[in-house]
Amino acid sequence: MHLIGRSREQLKLLGDYLGLCRSGALKELSKRLNHRNYLLESPHRFSVADLQQIADGVYEGFLKALIEFASQHVYHCDLCTQRGFICQICQHHDIIFPFEFDTTVRCAECKTVFHQSCQAVVKKGCPRCARRRKYQEQNIFA
Repeated sequence: MHLIGRSREQLKLLGDYLGLCRSGALKELSKRLNHRNYLLESPHRFSVADLQQIADGVYEGFLKALIEFASQHVYHCDLCTQRGFICQICQHHDIIFPFEFDTTVRCAECKTVFHQSCQAVVKKGCPRCARRRKYQEQNIFA
């Protein structure tokens, strides 16, 4: 169930990207969802059909296929890649995304995305949040 929950979180984040894309990829994903658009809205909502597929052992494969389709679109779409992130810790030019759970972490406060390895090294928190706090403190004293 943990892997299914994680896959549902990824699908929700991918749905957010496709929802803002003008390419029509969301329409194609919706067809593949078989009228289960709630999968893009809430990672915690399950239908009886979902539960049956989980019991039958086919639900995880269904989710993986949806994630593969959506992530391939995001990686190859000019509009979607522009909504990606650059790690503010290492400043590496690779674009990273919040649905890349194996390699990235996301600040709970500002939602900025970092490489897991970079965040582990810094340990002082989010650099963006630190800059925002410093800026707000300067404005208070000005």
